Amino acid sequence: MSNWDDEINRHTSEPVKLTLKAADQGPEPLPEDELAKLGMVIATERQLLIDAMSGLLHDDEPEAAASPGVAEFDAGFMYGLAFARALDDVKVALDRVRRGRILKLAKGNDNRVSGDGRP
Repeated sequence: MSNWDDEINRHTSEPVKLTLKAADQGPEPLPEDELAKLGMVIATERQLLIDAMSGLLHDDEPEAAASPGVAEFDAGFMYGLAFARALDDVKVALDRVRRGRILKLAKGNDNRVSGDGRP
């Protein structure tokens, strides 16, 4: 993996983590000053991702790098894929929690049906 790939991976995962952190605040929204700082960090990471993508394109695909907007598009695409993966991970975790709850309920009902009455 090249240095550009490392940069791209780091600057893709960081905004995803920060976005999920902002979304995971519960019913109370983030205070305005914290939200502004978070927005600045996400915007900075996005620009660093575009810069890293541009560097990779210059090394690997010079013709594509010469076209305007290619690095920005590719960076947005990478971010979208990483965000989708993160959402899938959250869905899997929630499904596991739900299954665990259902299994507990089912196990409790089985014990009551079998006659011992213990949970």
